Amino acid sequence: MGKETLMNEIIEQEVQTLVKSLKSNRFDPVEYAEKAADAAKMLLDMIPPEAKVGFGGSTSLMQLGVIDELMKRGQLTRSRPDIYLTGSNAVTLDGKLVNTDMTGNRVTSMIFGPKQVIVVAGLNKVVKDVPSALDRIKNVIAPNIAKNAGLKTPCTVEGKCTDCKSPMRVCTVTAIIEAKPRMTQISIILVGEDLGLGWNPDWKEDRKDTILSVFKEKWVQLASARQSG
Repeated sequence: MGKETLMNEIIEQEVQTLVKSLKSNRFDPVEYAEKAADAAKMLLDMIPPEAKVGFGGSTSLMQLGVIDELMKRGQLTRSRPDIYLTGSNAVTLDGKLVNTDMTGNRVTSMIFGPKQVIVVAGLNKVVKDVPSALDRIKNVIAPNIAKNAGLKTPCTVEGKCTDCKSPMRVCTVTAIIEAKPRMTQISIILVGEDLGLGWNPDWKEDRKDTILSVFKEKWVQLASARQSG
């Protein structure tokens, strides 16, 4: 068996485990698209033409190109959306969504308010469990977000969380969605590509560099889209 074939089988098994776990926690539907382009079509097909759509600070969505399409449709709104789109900082193999915010507006919208939430997550967001998710957020995601945003926090210097008291701390609110909230339907689209910000320290440097480079590019586009949306 070749190395590539073995890797594909490992990924397939991981996806099957993840989909089963998410469905058991009542997330519905849970879909998988191997390519980002297929995921984008899948997501847009899930949004009725008359729906008003809100979105969180997600570079994953920018990579899919769906925000530009929704802007063209005139579906984006800043208040009381029917459908809320977002990525996820981490998705655990036992089917939990783990997210951390600076202000809490994104995680709040994922839990209560919009009747429908659609989460898009590349396979680089998959982690073993909640402790792994929190470690990923504290020591990979938050420092890079803070650095990219030009914030003067200790993690931008140390490259990892120092549990700081800075007023500009980006990791102030954390939500662990263990199962579907009673009043909110959460649908999940998993994508067999790297989307957004997230990696394991032991991954190859060129993969991590590519993820970070794309993140920086899409961060600029995201800021522009949020001003226009």
